[in-house]
Amino acid sequence: MADLSPADAELLRQELPALARVDVASSIYSGQQGQIEYRAAGDPNNPAVLMLHGLGSSSAGYRAQFAGLSRDFHVIAWNAPGFGGSSPIPGQDAKIDDYASAVEGLLRALGVRRLAALVGSSWGSIVATAFARRYPALVGSLVLSAPNTARGHLVGDTRTAELNAWLRTADVNIPVPRATIADRLLTPDTPALVRQHVERLRDAMTTEGWRQAIRSTFTVYTPDIISEVRCPIAILSGTRDQVAPQQDHAERLLAAAPRATSYPFEDCGHILKLEAPSKFNAVVREMAAQAK
Repeated sequence: MADLSPADAELLRQELPALARVDVASSIYSGQQGQIEYRAAGDPNNPAVLMLHGLGSSSAGYRAQFAGLSRDFHVIAWNAPGFGGSSPIPGQDAKIDDYASAVEGLLRALGVRRLAALVGSSWGSIVATAFARRYPALVGSLVLSAPNTARGHLVGDTRTAELNAWLRTADVNIPVPRATIADRLLTPDTPALVRQHVERLRDAMTTEGWRQAIRSTFTVYTPDIISEVRCPIAILSGTRDQVAPQQDHAERLLAAAPRATSYPFEDCGHILKLEAPSKFNAVVREMAAQAK
């Protein structure tokens, strides 16, 4: 990819908001309260934007969105259940709708009645789609970045083999050198500042959280549910994404939701919010303006 623009570099140099925690009452916590860890910036009276991270990431991945959007929006990014200091979902067999319920509980705890935009990256795009389908009154627009179709369509021995293979990564992936992980997510010519931030994203990962999130991807196939989402949808995809290639993920979602708008990010990999933050933020603003 090209060198960072001065504007993008400035966004990436900004400090993150501090982490906070809030008690969340949700059915996923078996009638008890769990805690969700999150970051927030901007005036709570402004339109709200919630950002959901991917499997190997956390709220820290949205530093450029806090920096670029918080003047006009109340920007919130969570650490999903089982990530960082957020309470895991009880039991092993977490479903994607459990995470959608956790999102609803977080919004209720924070007093957010409606989102101008719900943003999901990678695995977060699966959670975001499930949430928008289940709670349509709470979502004004949906932004899916480097989206994933999930694996709920797999059956039989194929499903079992793939699930077991993914679960094994919970034991071997965390010790992998950070640079190796960044190599998978980014293009070889990614600027050093972007790579530095991406290498730190796994700090909030836990083995339990990873396993639960992996299991959840086998409980839904997003092309089957995205057509039920009522709000405007943007689908952002990197043309050089090797983790969720466009033809296997974004294009299938676009076929299932023909009213969605496609935003290709030329020469970008999987972490669009850090690779091209100004363009990413512009799409979020555009979608928030279309909120229904």
